[in-house]
Amino acid sequence: MIIRCYKTFLKTTLFLCLFISCSEKKISENPNIIMIVADDLGWYDLGCYGNDFIETPNLDRLASEGIRFTDAYAAAPLCSPSRASLITGLHPITVNITEHIHGNHPAGPNQKLQTPSIAQQLDLEFETIAEALKEKNYHTAFIGKWHLGGGKFKPDNRGFDLNIAGAWNGLPQSFFYPFFAPGEKPEIQNTSKEGDYLTDVLTNQAIDYITKKKDSTFFMSLNYYSPHVPIEAKDSLVEKYRKKRGAVDESLLPNIHYAAMVESIDINVGRILKTLGELNIDENTIVIFTSDNGGLSVEEVPAFAKHTPPTDNGMLREGKGYVYEGGIREPLLVRWPSAINEAKLDSTPVVGQDFFNTLMEVVGIEKRTSDGVSLVPLFEGGTLPKRGILWHLPHYSPQGGKPSTAYREGDWKIIAHYERNIYELYNLKDDIAESNDLSQEETKKFQEMKKAMDSVLLELNARFPQRNPDYNPSKTRV
Repeated sequence: MIIRCYKTFLKTTLFLCLFISCSEKKISENPNIIMIVADDLGWYDLGCYGNDFIETPNLDRLASEGIRFTDAYAAAPLCSPSRASLITGLHPITVNITEHIHGNHPAGPNQKLQTPSIAQQLDLEFETIAEALKEKNYHTAFIGKWHLGGGKFKPDNRGFDLNIAGAWNGLPQSFFYPFFAPGEKPEIQNTSKEGDYLTDVLTNQAIDYITKKKDSTFFMSLNYYSPHVPIEAKDSLVEKYRKKRGAVDESLLPNIHYAAMVESIDINVGRILKTLGELNIDENTIVIFTSDNGGLSVEEVPAFAKHTPPTDNGMLREGKGYVYEGGIREPLLVRWPSAINEAKLDSTPVVGQDFFNTLMEVVGIEKRTSDGVSLVPLFEGGTLPKRGILWHLPHYSPQGGKPSTAYREGDWKIIAHYERNIYELYNLKDDIAESNDLSQEETKKFQEMKKAMDSVLLELNARFPQRNPDYNPSKTRV
């Protein structure tokens, strides 16, 4: 009897130990998450996306060790709405940030339409990834560009334990020290010196954070201000590209200064990957790399016009500020060695607001938004349910884009232009350059796409531009 009880005790003890061990293993398997977002980096700016001038070996390696998405999109062709979607999983319409935050202004006589006002911050009612991850005891850090409000709306009030350089403003005065107005961001200015480059400095902070948190579970959102204007790069890299091009004509794209900025990003991503390997935490760390909108393909406003336009988005039409492919299609690379064990090329259309649901599923949190989907099935070699993706820009962009909406479903994309009340229809599989408008030929598909787009706009309660009573046709919009 004693022996039988002892054996039962041993079995029970062994079961409990295994149960506890498995439970601990499951908790420890929650991955570290690093989400790296470039600013104004275009779909065609990386070697792994076909660029044969800009050198990006580290990002190309990231692509070769994970998933490279060919049809990934920003939620909008401008920064603030895209960033709001990335961090909340919500559509820009839902958070009422459908253009970059710069204040609401009445239409002048040179604008045919009065555009709707937007929120000047990401309101507190909208939960961020960082806030949600607290349910799993994640340590959280935000480093770099925020542009979603200051004060109580800053990252350190939105679920991030650490905030480095994230505030209301969307661009630095210079990419060289002191970067911003003196005293504005002491957390980077006090640890930097003359000649330091902002992309390097932000990466230093990221590596320091990773090193300190290597024995815990963390989520870090690293947001480079580069390669946004001002177009400034290190002299050594500029000279490298000057020699590589063999010409001084800066009208050739990509611009050599811009190419040097993109390579600086690549070098610093390489530093982060190296750190993860040296700390032996790379296997269970998800690294996501993307951008917030398409590359700038026009000359910037006079204050930042130097070295612009900086890039051309390859075969894609237009760029930042437009709902054509050049303004919204983005590089997206995802590496997670413990779960994605081979290189994959995925042509599924995905969008920035999908990140929230994806990460919630990865870590086992039940929260989901209705504006995005989880990409986990794609990590496992599966597929996503059929859906449409909507972009709504009821505003005039500084790059020359005019109020418009675009909607993609499958290979088809429809665009509505509100000034002229006209539509365009494209088959992206056959015409990625959007050069052949099929709206007059494929009338059945056009009506089908218009109905679908209107339905989503209605469902999201979208706001639209209205006629400007002060419009003067003789005035030319600048």
